[in-house]
Amino acid sequence: MSDFVLYGFDGSTYVRTVRMLFLEKGVTYDQVPVDVLKGETHSPEHLRRHPFGKVPALETGGRILYETDAIAEFLEGHFPSPALVPRQLDDRVDMRQWAAVINNYYYQTMIGELAWQRVINPLLQRPVDEIVIAAALPKVRHQFSLLEQPLATRTWLVAGPVSYVDFLLAPIMAYVMMTPEGREIMADFPGVQRWWDNIRQRESFERTIPERFRTSG
Repeated sequence: MSDFVLYGFDGSTYVRTVRMLFLEKGVTYDQVPVDVLKGETHSPEHLRRHPFGKVPALETGGRILYETDAIAEFLEGHFPSPALVPRQLDDRVDMRQWAAVINNYYYQTMIGELAWQRVINPLLQRPVDEIVIAAALPKVRHQFSLLEQPLATRTWLVAGPVSYVDFLLAPIMAYVMMTPEGREIMADFPGVQRWWDNIRQRESFERTIPERFRTSG
């Protein structure tokens, strides 16, 4: 039994981020599936782990952590090598800013609007709302343009080696790239395309692909 128990299902972008961080750090963990799509996050048992009924939650040392940013901070503090948080203040501030942007804006548009309609609703045999998709596309394009600014001249979102925010964005981008609209937008942003090619070649990305999507995109 590992010292770490991760609660959440593989289809969650945030759960996948934490799984990637464990792999990058070389730290073993156990995973207990908790499926958002089946409503399992709102069971009394899970609400004791995460009072807002979300995933992931991480149990370790008699305590339970929730929210991906906090879990990432915990892992970085206890397992500082390889470093996934920049040591330079300006770079660390850039990373924090990107994390906030991804959590507060990118996730809602790319997952909550585009991918949910184009990928998740068909999976659940629900109708696709093309109006929601059409309204999301200008926002997605704008968000790609913001990514292109740093990625036009460097490999990762923050200066220096790969960092936490690359692993935060990667699972979100994976869903975007399952959509024809996302692939069409990507073609206009070569820096983002290079970043995508680099991140998806990492072992941590390949090993955390949800089983149901292994033949997609």
